[in-house]
Amino acid sequence: MNRLIAFLLIIALSFGLNEACEDCTIIFRNALGPGTLLKVNCESNSKNRVTGTVKFKSMPVRINFREAAFERTTWHCLVQQGKSFQYFRAYRGSAPIPRCGELRVYIAKRDGIYLSANAGPEKLDQRWTTN
Repeated sequence: MNRLIAFLLIIALSFGLNEACEDCTIIFRNALGPGTLLKVNCESNSKNRVTGTVKFKSMPVRINFREAAFERTTWHCLVQQGKSFQYFRAYRGSAPIPRCGELRVYIAKRDGIYLSANAGPEKLDQRWTTN
C-alpha cells in the first residue's frame, strides 16, 4: 500500500511540475494628465532591459517574463515624468519555486505611483522624488 501511495505521489508531482506556467506581467500606465509623458526604464537581474514612453491614457509599457527556477527574479525600474522620478524594485519573485501569472500594474498619477497587484485595488506605492 505504501508503494502505491508513493507511486501516485510521484505521478501527481510530475504532472504538476510539467504544467504550463503563464508569463508574469508588469504594466506601466500614465494617468498624469494630457501632455505629460511617462518614461520607463527597467532592468531585470538577468540583464533584460525594457524602455518606453507612455502618453496619457495611451498604450502602456508592458513587460512579460517567466520567473527563473531556483533563482529569485527581480525587476528594478526608473520611472520619470518631467523633473520628478522614482527608482524602485517593481517585482521580486519567489525562489526556488517560480510563480505563474503574476500581474503588477503601476499607474503614474500626480501624487505618486500606484500599484495594483493581481487585479487588486490601487494603493499608493511610491511618492515622486524631485531634482
